[in-house]
Amino acid sequence: FVVLSGGEPLAKPKMLEYALGKMTGLGMSVSCNSNLMLATPEKVGRLRALGLDHILTSWCSSDPTEMDYIMGQVGAYEQVVNGIRTTVEAGIRVSVNTIVSQNNKTRVYESGKFLHGLGVGKFFAHRVVPPAYDRGDSHGEHHLTPADARETLDELLRLKADTGMIVGTLISYPLCMLGDLEKYADFVGRGCPSQSGHRFSINSNGETHCCVMEDEEYGNVFEIGLRQAYANTRPWHNESYHHEDCEGCHYIDVCESGCRMSALSATGRMNGRDPLMVGKEAFVKPFHFRHDPTVIERIEAGLELTVPADLRLRREDGFHLLNIRWGNTILVEDDIAAVVIKYRDSGDAFTLADLDGVTAETLADLLFKDALEADALDIEDERSTKGVSIDPSKLPRVA
Repeated sequence: FVVLSGGEPLAKPKMLEYALGKMTGLGMSVSCNSNLMLATPEKVGRLRALGLDHILTSWCSSDPTEMDYIMGQVGAYEQVVNGIRTTVEAGIRVSVNTIVSQNNKTRVYESGKFLHGLGVGKFFAHRVVPPAYDRGDSHGEHHLTPADARETLDELLRLKADTGMIVGTLISYPLCMLGDLEKYADFVGRGCPSQSGHRFSINSNGETHCCVMEDEEYGNVFEIGLRQAYANTRPWHNESYHHEDCEGCHYIDVCESGCRMSALSATGRMNGRDPLMVGKEAFVKPFHFRHDPTVIERIEAGLELTVPADLRLRREDGFHLLNIRWGNTILVEDDIAAVVIKYRDSGDAFTLADLDGVTAETLADLLFKDALEADALDIEDERSTKGVSIDPSKLPRVA
């Protein structure tokens, strides 16, 4: 899964179209991040014809004057609104992300309600991370308190209840700050993509970063190659950035100590304390991944299962990564990967009895991740919204 970003990709439409055509031609899933201020029917029409079906855009505020101020350009509000309309009309799905700061923290609900009217289906809002030029937050704008953060999440849930929009966050929160993981289930699955190993950023000049927010570089892919540059990000993946107070927390493998760049800004250390952490004793309700416990009973009774033909897997050292769609990737053991590959390629249905050493719980996890399908089962849940990025292998088995 590749995200084409910038800078502003629509400022270089021919380069964007070239990259998109190459990647879709290779069967890759591709999305694009754009502020859509330069969107025209002609530009987005060509992108749609090349196979682009999704763009993530940025939004600052439902107040035009405030949005122009935050974006530093008079008329930005009107340009973004027109760009969203143009893109939706071209048949490209638009998701919107708002970075919540002290400037716009009260605008989350009304922003989402307005964007819903424009045809936006997904609305993300997450806490601001102090940028590289102002890690110390010198003006007091680039931070949220735990109370601020929970209030924005409550507003997202209210928006979801009123409009049916899918809501979420694109930067992780410490799960202990959420506390009630049943109420805030929509925001549990994000974690830290950089620490999970599912994110790697390559600049147009070949320079690399693990997190898009960081200053550190890991080598130029044109000089040392992609494999070595990625290997240089090892500190992100070996738990060395976990905060010491998170030791023993049931959710450490999901949460990864929250946002490491926020921790760096607050403490000067990559393994510092995320300023929104409140402590592992703050959990009051666990996250429930399998929303319907009767599914396990059905699987044990012989429920027929199939594997979607478009699932993709990649062999790693001692395990496989399984990609369901877009950026939704989970870890599976090699023996489970072998089962998935066998029945994906054959198209045959199978039951638990056809498999050796595989549990009904494992199959249920794959079913709830849409990595398996069952025509005879109608699961009425919210898999598309709650914990969408969750990796079942990292969840604690708690009551």
